[in-house]
Amino acid sequence: MIVILKLLFSLPLLIIHLLGCFLGMMMYFFDAKFRERVSKNIKEAKIVSGKIETKNLIVKNSMHIGMALMETFTIWFASSTKIKKLVKKTINWDLIEQQKSKGRGIIFLTPHMGSFEITAQYYGIDHPIKVMFKPSKREWINNLMFYGRNKNHVSPVNIEMSGMKQILKSLKNGEAVGILPDQVPPEGHGAWSKFFNQRVYSMTLIEKLHKLTQAPIIFALGRRKKIGAGFEIELFSYEDEVTVQSIDQFIEKIVRTAPEQYLWNYRRYKLPKS
Repeated sequence: MIVILKLLFSLPLLIIHLLGCFLGMMMYFFDAKFRERVSKNIKEAKIVSGKIETKNLIVKNSMHIGMALMETFTIWFASSTKIKKLVKKTINWDLIEQQKSKGRGIIFLTPHMGSFEITAQYYGIDHPIKVMFKPSKREWINNLMFYGRNKNHVSPVNIEMSGMKQILKSLKNGEAVGILPDQVPPEGHGAWSKFFNQRVYSMTLIEKLHKLTQAPIIFALGRRKKIGAGFEIELFSYEDEVTVQSIDQFIEKIVRTAPEQYLWNYRRYKLPKS
């Protein structure tokens, strides 16, 4: 299976993205739950006004979701040389060097937006980073995910096991960790907040890690360029108060820079599992 996937996703990014656009439109037309969730979340976020603008954003977003799904496998199976070629530009990369020169660990926050897989893989070519993940119920998906992410200096960490200890140790040793800050945590591991006018349950893990280590927080966005044209990674220094509400507000600001690339199909507004 791995061999077949490697061959398929070694195709040029342009073809992968075109297939992704097709996949996204198939989901839009034939998956009612997908279409309803994307439409509902975009409409309630009120990022654009007017029926035509809203419909256009919903359609664009569906295509970007398809591209995100397809390019994930491309990135998982890519060599470090190919990863470097896929990233056409970095913005504010000096933020990393500033913190590393002080010997400090870094908390990277990457929302479900653009190519959230490529940010850690690009950083991990030269620097160690542990990326937290929530395991799937399907074992084969976990195996594939681990295979794709566990390369160069990137180490996937299962937060449901001994992940917290590994993360703390890495930060205290001056290494980096990567977290999806808009992932819904289990009940008892979060606090209620507001995100695009809706009530959401957000993780308190980031607050705890920052309080225990005083590690700086940097947001990382792998923004998709034109179809098949690669990515640019932009870093944002986070200097605000470290609370779930302020972090969610900062994520909102980033999403507004390219709302069509946010995964609006993600169940961000669901209730936490007990």
